[in-house]
Amino acid sequence: MQERLYEKAIVRDKEAAQKAGNSPALPPCAKVLHVSLFFDGTNNHEPSDSVANPKTTTNVARLYHASIGNDKDLTEQGYFAYYMAGVGTVFPEIEEFEPSDAGLKYATGGENRINWGLTRLIDTLRRTCQKDPLSRNEAWDLVKKMTTSRALERVSLGQASDGRGNRAAAMQPKMQELEQAIAARPKPELLGIQLYVYGFSRGAAEARTFVNWLAELTQQADGSHRFAGVELSVEFLGLFDTVASVGVADLAPFADGHMGWANDTQRLPDDEAFLRRCVHLVAAHEQRACFPLDSIRRKARPDDPSCPSTYRAGTHEFIYPGMHSDVGGGYPPGDQGKAIAGGQFVLSQVALHHMYSAAYQAGAPLQAPQIALNPEQQENWPWLVMARTTFDEFNIADGLVTRFNTWVDQLSSGPLEQVMFKELCLITGWRIDRFAYGGQVRQAYAQPRGKQRDMTPAEVEAFETLHKYQLAEDAAARAGKDLPVLSPADQKKRDNAQAIRARYEADVGGDANAPLNTNKTFDPPLEQRQLANAAKEFRRDYIPEWSFGGDGGWSTGTAMNVLLGGLIYMTNDVDEAEEYATLREGGEKAYKKLFTPAGFPVNETAAQLIALFDDQVHDSRAWFMNAQMNEREFWSDYFRYRCIFFDQESNRNLSLLARGMQVVGVGIALASIGLSVKRRNPKYLVGLFLPSLGIPVMRGKVGFPEISAFDPLTGLALPMVEVASELRAFSKDTSTTQQMAAALPAPVALTAATAVTPALQEILKAHQQADDARNTTADAQEQKESGWLDQAGALLGEVAGSTDNSLPSLQPSILEKAIHKGLGIDA
Repeated sequence: MQERLYEKAIVRDKEAAQKAGNSPALPPCAKVLHVSLFFDGTNNHEPSDSVANPKTTTNVARLYHASIGNDKDLTEQGYFAYYMAGVGTVFPEIEEFEPSDAGLKYATGGENRINWGLTRLIDTLRRTCQKDPLSRNEAWDLVKKMTTSRALERVSLGQASDGRGNRAAAMQPKMQELEQAIAARPKPELLGIQLYVYGFSRGAAEARTFVNWLAELTQQADGSHRFAGVELSVEFLGLFDTVASVGVADLAPFADGHMGWANDTQRLPDDEAFLRRCVHLVAAHEQRACFPLDSIRRKARPDDPSCPSTYRAGTHEFIYPGMHSDVGGGYPPGDQGKAIAGGQFVLSQVALHHMYSAAYQAGAPLQAPQIALNPEQQENWPWLVMARTTFDEFNIADGLVTRFNTWVDQLSSGPLEQVMFKELCLITGWRIDRFAYGGQVRQAYAQPRGKQRDMTPAEVEAFETLHKYQLAEDAAARAGKDLPVLSPADQKKRDNAQAIRARYEADVGGDANAPLNTNKTFDPPLEQRQLANAAKEFRRDYIPEWSFGGDGGWSTGTAMNVLLGGLIYMTNDVDEAEEYATLREGGEKAYKKLFTPAGFPVNETAAQLIALFDDQVHDSRAWFMNAQMNEREFWSDYFRYRCIFFDQESNRNLSLLARGMQVVGVGIALASIGLSVKRRNPKYLVGLFLPSLGIPVMRGKVGFPEISAFDPLTGLALPMVEVASELRAFSKDTSTTQQMAAALPAPVALTAATAVTPALQEILKAHQQADDARNTTADAQEQKESGWLDQAGALLGEVAGSTDNSLPSLQPSILEKAIHKGLGIDA
């Protein structure tokens, strides 16, 4: 299941360079265009990540740096490279001038990034044929025309989309215009366009969507694919740990939450002539509930229940040690005490070299180190030479290679989900010593380093305040306006924040006057808290240090608006109880293979594996819980499998809660719908004996969870309707339940005629008032059409689905009221 490619990275680079140097040249009367596109991950932003100290560039960004085509002078040679910043970060090309919480939570901006990628093909041909690049304004106009209509999605409950038609209507005239220009131009003849597409995290989901949308846009009657009359193919698709959802699921124990543009777009095209090769590298130890993996494995015949799930010819999936960003990159050396010796020890370097090798073998236009090229190659093709800064980004330590190869040697074979389970057992064994038995406090990675320390709450607040003021100044400068004039109170607040920052920077050796990075949301250093809380959480679940409490083991989770996701599922508590018991047992077996009773490595192999986890593998749950949520995920812990989707199948039994804009069991149509789910904590179904209670805990199913819906704007309950038990059933095959949900009658729109109860009348009144306020401030019809989604974003203190920040946010008291009522507690 795993290739062993890492004995010496330089040997591979040299072989690839020799291959490139020996490639026969095309006749002077013919040309093939090579276009590389790079979709970066959530909150990853190459322009600012590249200048950070230390660098935080992802593997997608590093491959972009190594790509031939960055230099615009190479257009004459037919090489082009384009980079798309990750959702949640600044991307001026699509009018995103500020970092966006909506992008981080709901993938807002993902569709525009994909469509902007489509416009790059127009730009490529314009540069080639007309020497006239597609202007930023022209490209943005095309992107806006291609955007899916929010109004249509609302009317159709999310089941209809005009995106495909919009893309064709916007792109076809440009393609026809270019086809005529190509036919009229002198030699050289354009023989084809070869694409090389890369993506990480949500960017990997964007890359897969891009490939599918491009296939739709270019397919001809004879089955071939042509763009502006030129044959087109995706020669290589390189993916790092595809995650289509990091949204709704972070608020409740829901398994998926694919966004609109990711629905039905993650399956790789079947046409092997169009998509020739795909390599997907996935994280073995990622466990966050809101980071479900989309595998490239699927059924060849989706509608055939007996058809096994397999990999399409030309596609390969590899499992790598570590978390999400241990594979896709982005961790700087020293983060969480890992790779403190330098960037060459960062675990993601291994996956970077694998993807580089796979792409090069597929013919991707990538540079090579100077020492791997002979003098003639360096003289004739200077653009093949990798820049020194890029070469440094690919540096990999021999010690890291040794540890990785030791891990490969113990890796089991089998289906992806089985291998990932065994790897979760392995890291659980490591956690038993480091977390449960206190071994972490003695390890180098857990010690404060130099002057670095966690920020205090006051320091976090100060930096966030300064970040907001700098964003306001950036906006004024962008608009050509004077800097905002602060009131005396605001000026005092800013001065206090600056004073706090000055003291902090003096403590850690930073520059208090350096501009803050406003291309991304502020992420405070909280490493010591992360590691301490991770150990505390694991110990509490493992020992176990929990009891029934006053709730009898029942707990409630809430999603404020499930309409922000495409497909929302609920996981099965009984299955999760089994996961807890199985991982606990498997972890104890792994612990005995790694550690002696005294806490030392059993042998040299164990020592290498322990060192890999100590010095390289990060703890993504610890970061996510402490930096993003400051609490545990509802019904999620270190004893859960990662949810994996195989097209329309899953490795877990799931129950459909929402499909598009339709919530199963809710009879009223609203702009936003919250769900509250109450169920037994799975650990109470395991049958463990709790010393703190002195009694055995019950084992077995305790009934279906209690599901209720509410209006997030008011917190009032919504009427529920009965649905077939088959629709509520848990299943690993999600296609059947999706078909059943599609056959449900549409919910009734909330109007004066349908608001037949006092509660519904109050809800209607609140929504009408919100709409009136929103329409008053709206400057354009597009803003009005997206207002229903903006309302949900405003409820969480942000504007979702819009780059305009003028829309009013709801008062925090309303949000608190909604949360309290949704949880069934008094405000």
